[in-house]
Amino acid sequence: MRTFFGIEIPGDVAMQIADWRDRQLGRAGRPIPPANFHITLAFVGELAHGQLERLGESVERWVESNKPRGQVLQLDSTGYWPKPGIYWLGPRSWPDPLSRLAEKLRHLSSTAGARRDRNKFQPHVTLFRNCNVAPPAPSSIPSLELGYRHFTLFESRAGKNGVSYHPLQEWELPPPVS
Repeated sequence: MRTFFGIEIPGDVAMQIADWRDRQLGRAGRPIPPANFHITLAFVGELAHGQLERLGESVERWVESNKPRGQVLQLDSTGYWPKPGIYWLGPRSWPDPLSRLAEKLRHLSSTAGARRDRNKFQPHVTLFRNCNVAPPAPSSIPSLELGYRHFTLFESRAGKNGVSYHPLQEWELPPPVS
């Protein structure tokens, strides 16, 4: 079971992203279906059922004792990673609590037996995979607001119609302090 922690993109925001992508970028690679848009916080990978249960319990304890809050992100920047062939949309800057949440989830995942992810955290929504070259710069970059009030442990399932993501467990977060 391939798993990861992520932030779901609400349907209305996912449709705005897809509409912008399709108008601005055409076919730069294999487009990601809007239903699969998310922001990965920590890649867990494959863990046995018992390890996943222990991981969920560890996250639950950490959330209860630390009370992380939801935040608001501005999706206002694009990027291209040539090695994996990914073109993405994400925030130019983001609140420190999001980085701390991602780092803690990475740590708890590795403690549960997952491989340690050493990549620098860059919150992003993958728009295209299999981009052989960077797409031309879009004529306009959106400034979409993405508020999140929970994060989810997802299972990634491969099927005949491609990959789909299924929630396994979710953690609610109180709203940000104004």
